[in-house]
Amino acid sequence: MLLLAATVGTAQVNVLDSDPIAARKRLVYSQLGGFAGLGGVMQGGTITTDCQCDFNGGGGTQFVVGGVFERLTRSQLIWGVAVGYDRRGLTGQFTEIEGVVQKSPSGRQFTVPMTFLNEADLALDVITVMPYLKLKPFGPIFVRAGASVGYVMSSSLVHRKTLTTTDVVFPNGEVASAELVGVDGQSVILQDGPVAELQPLQLGLFGGVGVDISLSKKVTMSPMLQYFQPLTSISAQGTGFSVRSFQFLLELRHIL
Repeated sequence: MLLLAATVGTAQVNVLDSDPIAARKRLVYSQLGGFAGLGGVMQGGTITTDCQCDFNGGGGTQFVVGGVFERLTRSQLIWGVAVGYDRRGLTGQFTEIEGVVQKSPSGRQFTVPMTFLNEADLALDVITVMPYLKLKPFGPIFVRAGASVGYVMSSSLVHRKTLTTTDVVFPNGEVASAELVGVDGQSVILQDGPVAELQPLQLGLFGGVGVDISLSKKVTMSPMLQYFQPLTSISAQGTGFSVRSFQFLLELRHIL
């Protein structure tokens, strides 16, 4: 057996029979390995917190790690399955202006406009099984696509409200520093707990492109870019709330 492709620029083929008399044919073999990577996540839809505040357009980061099994066939197609764990973190925010009662230096009370920043920090821990098909149309370059079945093991959602107005001007012309009554600091936590009405079973589709780099006769390294599109909502408390991701992965596989 001979595994070609010492570099990215070298053409790569499946292992071939070495019998000079018999007709050449592709050998079928299996590979086992692991992968790790980072990604950027983007919010789809709207998530609603306990105070009936709607957050959308959020973004964040993702860490992914797992194992992979691949099986070559006698055609150009390769089938495989990956099992991974990923940690998704996402932050959404918006500002609002509210009328708040404040006391002037002379002791009079007025309702004055004050600006607040609302932030929602979401974290998800997900275990995912991803069967896929892989095709190598141009030497070491490959494309792959498949389905994703995930389960959310844990979740958290923190809604923080922060006063961003520093000074207020009262109707009588007096000026004073803005503050929240009964709160230590300028922020208050309105919600801190698991995601309400969580839908733990998550379905999705993914596709990616990468390149196989042969490190030895049996070991292959594959950097790749991959996009994940969810098909299900994370929570019913909102409208179509989901998390898309764009990942950079590094995979190592060994011929069994």
